[in-house]
Amino acid sequence: MLTLYASKGTGSIAPQALLAYAGATHEIIWIDYDAKEHRSAEFLAINPRGQIPALKLDDETMVTESAAIMLHLADCYPASNLIEKPATTQRAQTYRWMTFMATNVYEDFLRMEYPEHYTSDAAAEASVSASGATSMERSWGILNQSLAGNCHLVGNSLSIADIYMAMLLSWHPDLKGLNKRHSNLLPAAKNTLTAAAIQKVFNENDVHI
Repeated sequence: MLTLYASKGTGSIAPQALLAYAGATHEIIWIDYDAKEHRSAEFLAINPRGQIPALKLDDETMVTESAAIMLHLADCYPASNLIEKPATTQRAQTYRWMTFMATNVYEDFLRMEYPEHYTSDAAAEASVSASGATSMERSWGILNQSLAGNCHLVGNSLSIADIYMAMLLSWHPDLKGLNKRHSNLLPAAKNTLTAAAIQKVFNENDVHI
């Protein structure tokens, strides 16, 4: 059985939502960030970087990195129709947006919120945070443009890219302001949450859009 190592409000939200939407049999092991369980020897043996999420496959293999986990799970549950067939244009676009969000929006957010992880100079933390916020704004602008006339990032149906984007958007500290500047993002995310299984997971994680 699949086992997802998760922590409320973290990058495990999107894989958890995918599992729920696909109706996949799985177990969730909750890791308490406040208690520093992600830094315990037991969890570092699972993911040496101490990051959530991590997915244990049926053969005990561990997969880390939220985008990689979602791409794998989408392939495991093709009936969920959350990813197109290999070697198609839409499949390529799914790779594009998942990678774009993981390496830009996600990373920008971490830089903005946790600048101390990106510099050893305490005096530079404010500058690092501001740089992250500026970069994230640009990234959201690119995603907003791609959503013009559509509520899905890839094609005309729900995909893992939409779920991933909804998770990242839920972390934004000023959704109202972001919506004024980039008006396509929030409607797309709200559309993703019309799927009851996905909405339920977001509620369980105490994140709201």
